[in-house]
Amino acid sequence: MPASLKIRPLISFPTARFSALLSGILMLATAPLSQVATAETDLKVIDSADHPWQSIGRVNFAGYRTTSMCTGTLIAPRIVLTAAHCFYNLRSMKPLPVDDVLFIAGVRRDKYAARLEAECLLTPDGYALSKRPKLQDIHKDVGIIILKEDSTLRPVPALSPDDGTSLTVDSRFQSVGYRRSRRYLPTLVPNCQILGTAEKAWITSCETEKGASGGPLLFQTPEGLRVAGVTSAKLDGNRSAIVPFLEWQDLLKSASCNDGGPTKQFPSAPSTANGD
Repeated sequence: MPASLKIRPLISFPTARFSALLSGILMLATAPLSQVATAETDLKVIDSADHPWQSIGRVNFAGYRTTSMCTGTLIAPRIVLTAAHCFYNLRSMKPLPVDDVLFIAGVRRDKYAARLEAECLLTPDGYALSKRPKLQDIHKDVGIIILKEDSTLRPVPALSPDDGTSLTVDSRFQSVGYRRSRRYLPTLVPNCQILGTAEKAWITSCETEKGASGGPLLFQTPEGLRVAGVTSAKLDGNRSAIVPFLEWQDLLKSASCNDGGPTKQFPSAPSTANGD
């Protein structure tokens, strides 16, 4: 990894078939990161209650002394997709109390579409929080909130492996997040692209900042927008690291608060937070 490339956390296991698909999508991944071109992107502030914006919201934690926030997406009536590191206190390196984690959907200034409580938090087996994350750890930085009740909002489904066959090196994506600089309206990068892959993560031209952790990378399909990736880290001023949809298929299959499966479930325990 080039010395100039620094990973900035924003809080701030494919089968052979999946591996072949990923290789087919991104042939340009063989280029060193230092040689991958960047692309200019324009930022847009979203002030709309139309789909899918109501189903993209803030993952909030309110502790005794501090608060933190990330971005999350309702991908099914009881499932919110975000980044795994959003479930931790970055000062103590301990998991956040589940009972204090909320998904506030469709935040628009002083209004919101829904306030949804977490029943449990799940991360992939083998995910370990690090204060100095390495690029090879990014592909596991994805988390799921199982909600206590079904939401009535219309979800934004995850991209399926079959839908993923339509991706090419020329595909364009939309990156969405509630940035620290604009906490109460989501910001959209409307036309970013995958510049390459490194250690199973996508390197994209989606400019980002703190607060956007866990935000969706959206891809337009004939059936509508789908979540193709989850924002994990800022690499530099123009690039971000994304957890591709192929890397969280097993986690989605094990999306249950019952013990078992390739997940790590968080206990309800006192803690304090220091996030985005």
